[in-house]
Amino acid sequence: MCMTVPLSFVNRKTNIFVGTAGSGKSEIALNVSLELGEFFNVNLIDADVINFYYNLRSIKHIIENKNINFISTHFEDKSIDLPVLSGRVFEALGDSNGVNIIDVGGDELGSRVIGQFRELLDKKGYSVFYVANIYRPFNSNEEEILQNMQEIENILGMNITAIINNSHLLSETKPEDIIRSLKIIQNVADKKDIPYILTVVEENLFEEELLEEIKKYSLVYAIKRYIIR
Repeated sequence: MCMTVPLSFVNRKTNIFVGTAGSGKSEIALNVSLELGEFFNVNLIDADVINFYYNLRSIKHIIENKNINFISTHFEDKSIDLPVLSGRVFEALGDSNGVNIIDVGGDELGSRVIGQFRELLDKKGYSVFYVANIYRPFNSNEEEILQNMQEIENILGMNITAIINNSHLLSETKPEDIIRSLKIIQNVADKKDIPYILTVVEENLFEEELLEEIKKYSLVYAIKRYIIR
């Protein structure tokens, strides 16, 4: 069991978080960045040019005075979202000292934004984590998740390297909701032949039965939810 992100699963260069809209990839990218910032220089790249209400630009104050370099679009006004990333992204991806965390938008356009950096990423190395929430539209079963993963891989031109289970119903989440998701995510991982590395749980849901059940499938990753919906 692991209550923090296992560093063995983190690429020391670039870590890309993908998934459908509402999967919680921004929340996980933020939590991982805050944790890694205790040990490394972190470049947190907000490439979610789709959702201007629930992306990382809305919570920049949380990472102020942390060991995190926040990189977003050219526009500081969070009400403006265009598919243009700052030139600082190229600088960060070429930086040999920092760890890059990239939050990718939840549709085709969002994936294409990062796909433009594929050549540089291929040279430097990367991991792509698919964040799944079976309680979001078009992610409710194995077939839908596998289809979404394939579409993202086709657009990115990169292979997804691991899956993270972030199945929840916000404040309505019960332990049985998470337990229901475990076998579904494991089956997806088996069919894709990739590791199922983490199941995300808020600390207020910690109970022995739930944690013991999760241990049969993956490690536990405890997070705090900063992005309010």
